[in-house]
Amino acid sequence: MDGVKKISLVIPCYNEEKNITRTLDGILEVFKSSSILAKYDFEVIAVDDGSKDATWAQIVEYAKKDNHIHGVRLMGNFGQSCGYQAGFDASTGEYVITVSADLEIPLENLAKVVELLEQGYDFVNTNRKNRWGGEKKAKSGMANKIISRVSGVCMQDRGSGMKGFSRVLVDNLKFYGDMHRFIPDYLTVYRAKMTEFDVEFKDRDFGVSAYKGSKRTIQVLLDIVTLAFMLKFARKPFTMMPGRFFGFTGAVITGFGSLGIVYLIVLKLLGYSIGDRPLLIASVLLIVVGVQLVMTGLLGELMMRTYFESSGRRTYAVRQTI
Repeated sequence: MDGVKKISLVIPCYNEEKNITRTLDGILEVFKSSSILAKYDFEVIAVDDGSKDATWAQIVEYAKKDNHIHGVRLMGNFGQSCGYQAGFDASTGEYVITVSADLEIPLENLAKVVELLEQGYDFVNTNRKNRWGGEKKAKSGMANKIISRVSGVCMQDRGSGMKGFSRVLVDNLKFYGDMHRFIPDYLTVYRAKMTEFDVEFKDRDFGVSAYKGSKRTIQVLLDIVTLAFMLKFARKPFTMMPGRFFGFTGAVITGFGSLGIVYLIVLKLLGYSIGDRPLLIASVLLIVVGVQLVMTGLLGELMMRTYFESSGRRTYAVRQTI
């Protein structure tokens, strides 16, 4: 198919044995039935992120039957960001589109993603309408507002599984930690042209989401701090903000020290002597240690990225490909 553009579809999978076959069948069907997609060559890269069920066996079976389907099996559960990175590294298409294995977004929307990429957009996002309600919707909305304020990107649904990328972004974007939560925001470093459109949301028929947990909210908040620092550093080097682990620990310690100082100030205003109180020394010490931990976190973030970029090492390990 010389001269025909190629589309790479990346599907991160974790314990999706009841969904992956339906997803692969659906992709093959939509590329046959869609007048837009039929004009393109395509490949499907299913990344098994250390599944404990028969997900990999299903991928292998389909790869043997259809040469459009390829599989990448990671040695363990490295997380969704590494699943994306493994798929991106294996992709060869001019356009790369991520697809959820649970069919939460109708595959017919692939055609519109491709159309928008053809119009010159570097990144196309999908917004899952009516996904949440009540408290979850409020939390999601608040998180998006905070992230938008930090990055300057107005996106309604950063967690949607269907996203389209131009080749130049795929070749330059590197995922670390849980960066998949902030893809549009990190793309601002490359001044990418981005857009978003609404899609219908459908609850999965089988299994439960593998990429969520009770600690997700606090992790997102900590990652927002890291996001702010990395964006500031990429745009304006030497701008300092707290990192993640050490940053959080340092912020807590500094907070306790600050409370102690505030308490002592109140006592001083009431006429009490504070110069001989052990709390004064302890509070100052906590603040100093807290600031040092924050700075350690920032240095750790930069050293990790320097290590992987300069050495050519990746954040995942591939056990097998087909």
